[in-house]
Amino acid sequence: MKRWTASTRLLRDPRFRRFSIGYFASLFGTGMEAVGVAFAVLDSGHSAAGLGNVLTAGVAANVCCLLVGGVIADRFSRRTVMLCCDTVRCAGEASFAALILFGHPPLYWLVILYMVQNAAAGFYMPALGGLTPQLVPVDDLHDANTYLGLARDIGRVLGPAAAGAVAAALEPGAVLAIDAFTFAVSAVTLASIRVPAKRGKERPSPLRDLADGWHAWRSRPWIWITSARFALFNSVVYAPLIVLGPALAKERFGGADGWGIVLTALGIGAVATGPVIMGRTPARPLVVLTAFHVTWALPLLALALDLPLAVIAGGALLAGTGSAVFNAVWSSTLQRNVPAEVMARITSLSTLCSYALAPLGLAVAASVADSVGADNVLLFGAGWHVLSVLLVLALPPARRFTGQTPTAPARTAQPVGIESDTV
Repeated sequence: MKRWTASTRLLRDPRFRRFSIGYFASLFGTGMEAVGVAFAVLDSGHSAAGLGNVLTAGVAANVCCLLVGGVIADRFSRRTVMLCCDTVRCAGEASFAALILFGHPPLYWLVILYMVQNAAAGFYMPALGGLTPQLVPVDDLHDANTYLGLARDIGRVLGPAAAGAVAAALEPGAVLAIDAFTFAVSAVTLASIRVPAKRGKERPSPLRDLADGWHAWRSRPWIWITSARFALFNSVVYAPLIVLGPALAKERFGGADGWGIVLTALGIGAVATGPVIMGRTPARPLVVLTAFHVTWALPLLALALDLPLAVIAGGALLAGTGSAVFNAVWSSTLQRNVPAEVMARITSLSTLCSYALAPLGLAVAASVADSVGADNVLLFGAGWHVLSVLLVLALPPARRFTGQTPTAPARTAQPVGIESDTV
């Protein structure tokens, strides 16, 4: 009871509460987008390979902007960076929706607009990683990340379910229009939040900022080991699932409804796990988050074996549990063990490494499936995922890390950045 009382204190903070509302709205839309984009591309007459091209272009644009986004977020107001990104994503998604609603656009237009949105997300993600510690005390970081994880996961539950219903009743373009509106809601809530300015000496050059961020990242093996595993996860496990999953769902379960059920189950697993981990900080965080993440092998295995939809959804539910644990523990571990002045750059480098191979996985998933069969691609992904988890758990930097390492200052000429709350 005391743990819950302390945890609910965060929701009484008006800044964190407003931020959480906007964040949930944005993630609800993102949950809808996962279904909306897939079936907008497929229903426009394009193949699974075409969908792979759209997704590849989006991830590539995101990755290309991460490093610059990290430097900008550590030099300027993170809130302002996020506000600008939400505005761009709103405009990009609204344009995407209009093209789908009023015709059958060529694939290159869908690629361009998806790249615009994901480029903005490349600036948004590092700023998000650095904003949370500015909104809450350090002792509340774990609970804050758990709340934000719950917002994300509830969005994963409601978003795909709503998207499947809207796509079935209307069309995928309507799903994307709703997503555009949620970005507008997020922008409005961010505009209402004020973050105190951090005043300090003049910053070094952006290139020196980037070099300092690289030094801080590579000097922490527990970060880059986890990031490297995620690079292979995103290319070998996640990319085949999101490219081949919708196509298989359309073939075996009739379309968007079946895939929406799988994604909804993923979110339900995460939402159900959130309250359980609230207020709990594991003694060996990397062991916990890595071990729980092995559950992502289950939906790939079930889909590859052509098991009933209920079994695939059950595997996705357990994968959602693993994601909830991973996200909450990883975010709070980073924020407790990385200096605030390099947080956005560390976040951008970790995300860049994690997604570096994703464009390759997205680009080749459909063509490899044509050669060896979609089921075999998914089986390989499931097997590799289990093996990679075991390999990381065997490495001393991951197995022995306690999350209590002192946060030594980053190697910077001027360690304190300038933050502003003005747009």
